[in-house]
Amino acid sequence: MKRINDNYIFFLALMTAFAVSLHLLEMLIPKPLPFMKIGLSNIVVLILIYNSFLKEALIVALAKSLIGTFLSGTLFSPAFLLSISGSMLSCVFMILVYKLFISIHKSNEELQIASCKLNENPPSKHRGKLWHYNEGADRVSIFGLSIVGSFIHLLSQLIVVRFFILPSDSILLLYPLIAVISIVAGFLTGLFGYFFNNTIDFRSFYAKTCP
Repeated sequence: MKRINDNYIFFLALMTAFAVSLHLLEMLIPKPLPFMKIGLSNIVVLILIYNSFLKEALIVALAKSLIGTFLSGTLFSPAFLLSISGSMLSCVFMILVYKLFISIHKSNEELQIASCKLNENPPSKHRGKLWHYNEGADRVSIFGLSIVGSFIHLLSQLIVVRFFILPSDSILLLYPLIAVISIVAGFLTGLFGYFFNNTIDFRSFYAKTCP
C-alpha cells in the first residue's frame, strides 16, 4: 500500500484550515436567508480547481463542510445539509466545466497541429497561433468558473430546502433571485480568488511542500 506523503497531508490541512477560517468568517456576515451566502470558503476550492488540483479540491470541499459545521455547532443539522450539498455539488460542477474547457482547447490545438502539418511551409502567423494555448490559456476564466460554482451552490441549497426542510413549492419562487445573487456572489468570489491566485503561486507552493 502506497504511503501518503506527510507534506501532502500538510498541504491539504493548510488548504482546509484556510477554507474553514473563511467559512467561520462568513457566518458573521448578515444574510437575508440561511442559504444565501457569498461563499467565501469556496475561494479555496475555486483556486485549487483553477490550478488543476481537482482531487484536492473535492477533499477540501468535504472537509471544510464537516469541520466548519462542527466548529459552529451545526453538525448534522439542516445547516450542515445545506453546507455539504452546496459545497460538494458546486465543486463537482466546477470540475466538470474545467475539464470540458480543457478538452475543447486541446481538441482545437490538435486541429491546428493537423492543419499545420498539411502545409510544408505554414505561414508564421499560423505557427504563432499553434502555441497560443500555453501559460493557462487552456483554462476557463476564474470568474466564469466561480459564477458556475456559485449558481450550483445556491440552486442545490434551494432544492434541499424544498424537498427536505420546507416542502413547499413557494420556495421555488426564489429562483430568479437565486440566479441574480449567484452572478454577483460568483463575481465577488472570483475576484477574491483572482487576487489570491495572483498573490500566491499555489503551484510553486505545492511543488515546494510536496516534492
